[in-house]
Amino acid sequence: MPLRYFEVDVPIKQNDQQGRRIHIFVGLADDPLAAREAAHDAYAKARLLHQAGQEIPHEFVSGWGARGLRPDWDLDWNKATAAPWVDPHGLFGTRRTF
Repeated sequence: MPLRYFEVDVPIKQNDQQGRRIHIFVGLADDPLAAREAAHDAYAKARLLHQAGQEIPHEFVSGWGARGLRPDWDLDWNKATAAPWVDPHGLFGTRRTF
């Protein structure tokens, strides 16, 4: 099956802010489950690098990244959703696969 872009939306819990907020990850995957796993893996790696005082790369070898990491955010991975990504700028379209 060809890879396609997925968007993974993860709800954020913040003690200092009210309302529903999400953190968004975008990357290539075979299916929604693989996308969630790849996003979660990228997030975990980014947190470890941050805790070690190291620079977080733009993206990992997997092609997924965690730009804009905020250590004070508590991401609720149990409520994360994944769906095919729709490029808001129309650069890739919704049917492009790799």
